[in-house]
Amino acid sequence: MARRWTIQKNKSVLDNDLSPPSFTMSRPSRRTYQPGVDRELFQVLQSEAAHLEGKEIELASQIKALSEALVSVRSTLSTIRFRANECAKRISPAARLPDETLLAIFEEAVSGQDVCSRTRVESAITRVSHRWRRIALHTPRLWTRVCVTPDTDERDVQLHLSRSADLPLDVEVWGWWDYRDSFTRPHHFEHTLAIVLPSASRWRRMKIGASCDTLLTSLSFILRTVGPLDALQQVTFKAQQPGQICPTTLLMGKSAPNLRSIDAENIVLTARSPCLHNHDFDCFIGVTHLILRLHEGDARALKTTTELQGFHALLSRMPNLVSLSLYGELVSVKSATSLEDEGNITLPRLQTLILHPNTVRPRYLRNLIAMVMAPELRHFELVYPDSFTQGQDISDLLLQKGCEQPTPKFPLVERLVLNNAANITSAAAFIRAFPAVDQLTISGADVGIIDLPTWEEGSWRTITRLTLRPSQRDHLSMVVDWLNAVTSNGDLKVPLVRGPITDCPIMLRLYEELKRYTQIELFGMDSK
Repeated sequence: MARRWTIQKNKSVLDNDLSPPSFTMSRPSRRTYQPGVDRELFQVLQSEAAHLEGKEIELASQIKALSEALVSVRSTLSTIRFRANECAKRISPAARLPDETLLAIFEEAVSGQDVCSRTRVESAITRVSHRWRRIALHTPRLWTRVCVTPDTDERDVQLHLSRSADLPLDVEVWGWWDYRDSFTRPHHFEHTLAIVLPSASRWRRMKIGASCDTLLTSLSFILRTVGPLDALQQVTFKAQQPGQICPTTLLMGKSAPNLRSIDAENIVLTARSPCLHNHDFDCFIGVTHLILRLHEGDARALKTTTELQGFHALLSRMPNLVSLSLYGELVSVKSATSLEDEGNITLPRLQTLILHPNTVRPRYLRNLIAMVMAPELRHFELVYPDSFTQGQDISDLLLQKGCEQPTPKFPLVERLVLNNAANITSAAAFIRAFPAVDQLTISGADVGIIDLPTWEEGSWRTITRLTLRPSQRDHLSMVVDWLNAVTSNGDLKVPLVRGPITDCPIMLRLYEELKRYTQIELFGMDSK
């Protein structure tokens, strides 16, 4: 007990020593409890909470109403925009066109597009608008042109085959310049061709060109294995380069019993050509149109010319031939002996003969014209290249001299086209050779024959359609003077004048003068 008191005493002393001598701490007084004030505060807070809760409900109701109004406004706005777009479409010239007119435009665009175009026009049309897509998808004939090129997508080929329904197809194999093109994707040529081959019975036209010899050989072999092409009516071939020869197997022979038209470039035929064998005598019996061309780089190449015997044999297998067109000097007559041995080429149903020698001095043209016998000919066309040198004169071959008076070789010709073919000395012979001409087209230097006395004396003054194509200003000036003279007499029907577009002031003035006499059509470009 004495020890505890000592500790407390010492602690009291220590506390007194540590305390600041001038500071004294007073104990705060305890607040008195007031229940009325707290109850009043609680009621105020409850009132404020109730007011805010009401405000929250009101705002939530407004948000809901505004949200519903926003949805309604958006829906109305979408409808109005759609109607505005429809009105804008109806206002635009293209939208006002009827479906038939749009379809005619689409068909022209599809048929005129480049074969090597990566984006097909018919596919692009389907992505323009709902209306255009509907028209394209409901017109199978827009999808009948099937192109097999190095850039062709196999899926696009399948799409064309399905969308074309069961209509005849126009198949084009084009642009395989090198065999390596087929390996842009492995075996692309074989795979793409394999997709098209099952539709061979629907092929109406087949166009092959701008392809290397290796792929042409492969294609020829494949076509011989697909069976008869009963619907095929037209075959077209274009050489890739000078010197390339058209495989005779592409003429199809008996593989195409209904073939009607052949357009081939650089085809070489001999009497021993497989397509002219005796057992194939009737393979071309249905052909009515034959166009043979020489590549522009092969003008003087004997390698790409057809022997007279082969040409004669080919035409003898075409008794129903109606139109024959020869571009370039592609038939070789080596000697007068061979000419006599072969005799005449009689084409009893031929109505159109078109000759474009592509040179003013052809070697075999006279021999060829001397051989052709076409009693029913209605259209004759002889076009030499524009040159300061007159084309070879063949007017003496157009008149048969077996009787007292020379008689026309083609007396029934109604349409005649001449370019650089008639000069001062031969104009009278041409007029006598074609007495029944009703439609005459003369161009280039031949325009000058209208101002000759033989014109006034001949039968061409009674033609119903005269088309003049002056290519130079002196020729055009001659036409103006001639029309000024003859129209004053009132005894000549006004001709049609076609000329090149030009910026030459003299020719423009002459065109203006021509408007007083006749109708004028301008074509091409001429910067001279």
